Amino acid sequence: MHGAVAPATAAGGASTLSVTPSGPRRGDPVTLNFVNADIEAVARTMATITGRNVVVDPRVKGTITLSTERPVPPSVAYSQFLATLRLQGFTVVDAAGLDKVVPEADAKLQGGPVSVSEGDGASLPSGNQIVTQIFRLNYEAANNLVPVLRPLISPNNTINANPGNNSLVITDYADNLRRLARIIAAMDVSNATDVEIIPLRHAIANDLVPLLSRLIEPGGGTGAPAAGQAETSYKTTLLAEPRSNAIVVRSANAARLGLVRSLVAKLDQPTVNGVNGASGNIYVVYLKNADATKLAATLRAA
Repeated sequence: MHGAVAPATAAGGASTLSVTPSGPRRGDPVTLNFVNADIEAVARTMATITGRNVVVDPRVKGTITLSTERPVPPSVAYSQFLATLRLQGFTVVDAAGLDKVVPEADAKLQGGPVSVSEGDGASLPSGNQIVTQIFRLNYEAANNLVPVLRPLISPNNTINANPGNNSLVITDYADNLRRLARIIAAMDVSNATDVEIIPLRHAIANDLVPLLSRLIEPGGGTGAPAAGQAETSYKTTLLAEPRSNAIVVRSANAARLGLVRSLVAKLDQPTVNGVNGASGNIYVVYLKNADATKLAATLRAA
């Protein structure tokens, strides 16, 4: 059976599957009944009922089956045409008002629309056409999201990161880009917590900070990121404030911040009473016979 399309009758009436002599009129609802119809022939019909300029790449060969049980608007018929092409490995690229039917693998090389998106993608186009979208990130590093999003991209399409302005460039089907936009919006959030100042009662801040850094950051060094933790936005930063004998903490992870508080509470303890009842890290020893200056030099060299 050859492909056929006919204008629908008025609401409630029956529709015919034969092509009228003048063909379907643009804008009228249509009933589709293409069975194993040549793709180029279906594309010509779609151009007629939608008023679009549709051309078919010479490499696009094959047949499609597309039918509707009831009359549908031309825009719906065209969307169903795009969805059927997608199942066959073809797609439509909009280039300067011309809808080009091309192999899906080559669509990313065509002059399709490019737009910039921010937010959850509510303003993105929808449908089965391939478009290129630029996502500008505010908090998350673009390079971090590429391995997360790549498995969600259609096999023949692409995702690339631009570290210079921290953005993602994704070429994919419009409906999938809307889904990716929601995922990106959920992940591109600020992870930084407020700076916290922890006062010390007994320990010395300059002494405690290096110890805490080694305990919470296996990579070593004050504020050094842990193994596999490439982005500095996720590290814990510790600074000693000598004037008030306090530790300044900034962490992107609430659990890590809680760990710092717990360690400080355990380490900020009074020392055992020293000589002459002194406590803490400072002891005063009164000499009877030795010279204090010479003895201090001897003790430093020991």
